[in-house]
Amino acid sequence: MGLALGFVASIVVVQFLDIKAYAALLWLPILVSCVWYAVPPVVSLLGSPLRVESRSSSKSSSSYKRTLRLFLIFWVGLILIAVIYGFFTGWLAFLLGAPREDVAITTDLWSIPLGLINPEFFIRPEKGLAQVLCIVAANSYFDALALTVVFKVVHGFLRRSRVTQLGISDVALDDDDEI
Repeated sequence: MGLALGFVASIVVVQFLDIKAYAALLWLPILVSCVWYAVPPVVSLLGSPLRVESRSSSKSSSSYKRTLRLFLIFWVGLILIAVIYGFFTGWLAFLLGAPREDVAITTDLWSIPLGLINPEFFIRPEKGLAQVLCIVAANSYFDALALTVVFKVVHGFLRRSRVTQLGISDVALDDDDEI
């Protein structure tokens, strides 16, 4: 909870400072400081985030909780991959002196599917960092939703097609069958 609150606070600060997407490296110290100051109050309000649970309670987790957990893991993972990929390709292109159009082409992947519906959802260097992070989060939401559905369908097929063991044994030949 504290990490999410720190992340949201960093996006608000970045929006207030009007940091553009090409200056995204400035966001890292803001993110670290917001998380640093947001985690202790949340932990003190909610108590310790670590609990000891028995094995029986962890096994009785229902299907929708596991599906929701899987969806959230996909969503947060896709957002992190997009942010890391954007930092890497953005700074690599800057260091190599590539034009901004080349960087825009590499970030078009993270503008799908909402960018196909509305051109305002395309990630461009002149957009603010908070807008880019919101676009990435929104697009990652739909990508994570699709990944969750595909994972559940494939898992259902694999669960149904269990291995069947045949009882084939070595049968002795009768005298009539011998040649």
